[in-house]
Amino acid sequence: MALPSVNRMFIVAAWLESILYGVNCVLFGVCMYALFSRHKPLYWINALSCIFHISIATAHNIISLVYSLNAFTNPAIISVPDGTNIYLLSNTALTKTMGGLFLLNSLALNLLLIWRLYVVWNNKRILAIVTLILEAGWFATGVADWIMVTTGHTYTSAALALGKASCALDLALTISITSGIAYRLWRAGRDVYGLTGHNTYKAAIYTIIESGAIYTSSIVVLCALYQSGSPAFSVAINVATQISTLTPLFLIASVSLGLMHRESAHCEASTSAGPTFNRPIQVTITKETRIHPINTGKSQIIHDA
Repeated sequence: MALPSVNRMFIVAAWLESILYGVNCVLFGVCMYALFSRHKPLYWINALSCIFHISIATAHNIISLVYSLNAFTNPAIISVPDGTNIYLLSNTALTKTMGGLFLLNSLALNLLLIWRLYVVWNNKRILAIVTLILEAGWFATGVADWIMVTTGHTYTSAALALGKASCALDLALTISITSGIAYRLWRAGRDVYGLTGHNTYKAAIYTIIESGAIYTSSIVVLCALYQSGSPAFSVAINVATQISTLTPLFLIASVSLGLMHRESAHCEASTSAGPTFNRPIQVTITKETRIHPINTGKSQIIHDA
């Protein structure tokens, strides 16, 4: 018997979420190794961010498993005709919790990006203030939309308007921060190009752009599903939560490993190059003395070697 479309979508979303969660666990291990293996002082905000994001992803994955078990194995649900579909599309305490975890995960991701933008632009407060205002606007509209969705007003005109505003603010924030960080790194690489012969920050620029593109793509797809009224929105948010965890972990792991590789290469170059001495030069000095006798007009040349 063929499964209904909502059931299929939920199973596919749960499968993708499990794969992404496995990737996130690997990236979390790489982040911890890269952060705590360096000999330089540790930025605790990076370590705390990694722990927070993997905790959100773990909690969301566990709740999603419990939710799927209830939908497909609970006798009180499956005994009702289309009971699984009705349960998956209903607002339960589990779905409300998963939606709240998605908002918290996205909030932490944006705050991490704002902090990185603030650091690379030499602590310019105006940039931090503008981006924090955008962040506050996005979070306010997101929470308002989440309240309307969880109270049964998912596809009302007010909820859709809040969803559009939240999506627009999130995209503007993510694109502006990603572009600002990449541009600053490009300028720094251009300034030192004459000394190094290459753009030192090219790998970091690519990593920033890739991370921003991954998260931006997930937000675009999620917003498109919500504005179109598709029931896939209720299951796509589960995958989006794991993507919002993957983005900062991938960013921190790539940048930290790049710094470790650069430091190790510099250390090997400095230790392998021993002291060098110039080849000694032999110098033969010839002293020429001219003596002019008083009684004669001849000069005698004596060469003393």
